[in-house]
Amino acid sequence: MTSQLIILGNGFDVHCGLKSKYQDFFRSVILDTIGEVYGLKQLQAGVSGFWESLLLEYYKLNNKDDYKWCDIEKIIKDTLLTIYFGSDSLDKNINQGIYGKAAKYLNNFTVGLGLEKLNSIEKFLFDYCVKFISTNGNGFIETLKSLIGHFLQQLYNLEKRFCKYLKNQIVNPCNKSERNEEYIINAVNLLASITGFAYYKFNKIDDFITSESKKYLIDVFDNLNDTFILNFNYTALFDILEVESPCFHNNVHGKLCGNVCVNGCESNIIFGIDDNLIQSQGASSELRLFSKTYRKMLSSDKYSTVLPPNENNPIAIKFYGHSLSEADYSYFQSIFDYYDLYGNGNVSLTFYYSKGFENYDAVYKLISEYGKSLTNREQGKNLIHKLLLENRLHISEIKE
Repeated sequence: MTSQLIILGNGFDVHCGLKSKYQDFFRSVILDTIGEVYGLKQLQAGVSGFWESLLLEYYKLNNKDDYKWCDIEKIIKDTLLTIYFGSDSLDKNINQGIYGKAAKYLNNFTVGLGLEKLNSIEKFLFDYCVKFISTNGNGFIETLKSLIGHFLQQLYNLEKRFCKYLKNQIVNPCNKSERNEEYIINAVNLLASITGFAYYKFNKIDDFITSESKKYLIDVFDNLNDTFILNFNYTALFDILEVESPCFHNNVHGKLCGNVCVNGCESNIIFGIDDNLIQSQGASSELRLFSKTYRKMLSSDKYSTVLPPNENNPIAIKFYGHSLSEADYSYFQSIFDYYDLYGNGNVSLTFYYSKGFENYDAVYKLISEYGKSLTNREQGKNLIHKLLLENRLHISEIKE
């Protein structure tokens, strides 16, 4: 029996009709789109917070909101490094960072700070640091730690804001029995196609809501006992259907809370930075607080089995809807290492896409970058060639 590891990204939810792109969230929750008609690029009434304000500054600078979530994670990383070291600093000198400049400015050391060279984003960060130090100043290092803690708390608030936004798309906040029928039907059918058990196509919500239909739904997925889903989304389909998951399922970065998100949110979803991106910068250990890996480690959630056991049995690793960006590279490296992708002929990779969303370049880059991590560099150089020769690498349009 071939075990399956299904890796899902945001493209899964988007393709099924959920407005889970950053652009959708930004325009629906953060940007005052009515004011924009009159040339006012500003936050919606009642919206505040460091990260929301910073994202607005990026919007005003570039006049674009079509970032992907991996771009937002890059903004988080760039912001923290700029606060610490400055955007042009090569020697990782904390005094060259925006925070260091703000501290000097408040101590009347204004010569040589280069404030006139700051771009609009750096100027926003500088002004924010000046205000924060003025209000909370209690020593250079201690205040910096307080500022980083403040940024982290603000990130929690942004995550809760997104949880509410996404959850309210799936379940009517005023009537929990009303759910997004289009998304649920599409998600079940697409998952069935990816896993290879699409012998029945659901067409209406009645196929899910009765006790008999729920039983039949489980029957559709009755062969998934050797399937493991690694979900980079915050949605959990079987939770939404209120049925026990027929397979091993793990939301890598947390999932939507069980509340309706009207009066309170207990979300454990995580926006953050990949560990590799932090370590490669040699940054201060305080930045670990924004590592998705570090925050996952601190999570109160019980760890569930994530990967099929490596027992020399066939393993089919299938991707759908994931950008394959470097923001999640450490996960893929760990998976490929675990199964010895180069030497284990039992492991195959399939990258599914829906028509019009081919991902050849992203696949090529991912495997090429992984090859560079192999101890034997020559093996790393021919990894893609080897996988193709052994018929272990496939890029296929999903049949829906």
